[in-house]
Amino acid sequence: MATWAACASYTVRLNPEVRFFHAVHRAKLDWEPQVGPTNRVLFVAGSSCMTSLDPVHLEKEHGIHALNLGLGAGMGPRFLARYALDRARPGDRMLLSFEQGLLAGPVGWDSLGVQFAAAIGRPDLLGGPDGYGITSTLLSLRPGGYHVFTLLGKLALRQPLYRYGAAEVRPGGWHAVAARRPVESPGILPDALSPQARQWLRELKAECDRKGIQVAYTPPWLYGSGHDASAMREANLRFLADVGTVLPVLRDEELGVHTEVGDYADTVAHPTPEGAAVNTDRMARLVEGWLGRR
Repeated sequence: MATWAACASYTVRLNPEVRFFHAVHRAKLDWEPQVGPTNRVLFVAGSSCMTSLDPVHLEKEHGIHALNLGLGAGMGPRFLARYALDRARPGDRMLLSFEQGLLAGPVGWDSLGVQFAAAIGRPDLLGGPDGYGITSTLLSLRPGGYHVFTLLGKLALRQPLYRYGAAEVRPGGWHAVAARRPVESPGILPDALSPQARQWLRELKAECDRKGIQVAYTPPWLYGSGHDASAMREANLRFLADVGTVLPVLRDEELGVHTEVGDYADTVAHPTPEGAAVNTDRMARLVEGWLGRR
């Protein structure tokens, strides 16, 4: 029990990844009172959303009352949706942009989401009929062997303990990525929902309907080389057709595939701040159509 308590205390208070997402969370909370009280658009996904969408720009330049509720894809879509629904009000719109891989397999609870919920003092986000059991929650607060050994390696090599820092978090919870790494095209993307994801999306839509929240899906803005872009868009078309049997779908001519590698920072899903500006304006056009402004 003493060992578990020490591990849980480290996870909640000292884990560099959890601390980073706690800073992102605080920025989102600080921004929310500055957004109009009605007709808000809540953007929901993993880090592809967190790094590619500036809600302050959407508010000031396009008049779109936006909350960027993107966090880490490793938290899993089930937790990410719970986190967003906790902030949603009747009359809001929720635009899902989950990475395709998150909806092509099992939709369960992931340890990072459990750890984050504990760190922000919101374990209640894990409850409910389909929630995470107390025993599993307590066990998930352990850092895990992979984390321990990689952390020890970084300490031994005197490397940064985490790739990202709180200084990169901008108002509204947008993450302006400072890291730079070579970015390679991912190749073919998943082109269909898993049966579990399809059922979960149906349940999520029903919950949104009960709460008076409109919900739709749009693909994340991923890098694809000129060689792969056509096949990636064809896969996305099939994927969006599958999603469209459950939810309304928003799409443009890029179909979620952007071919300018210079617009990406360190992964195919994380744009540079300049790339994020391009995507924010692109998303504004999609949302304006959804809101019926054009």
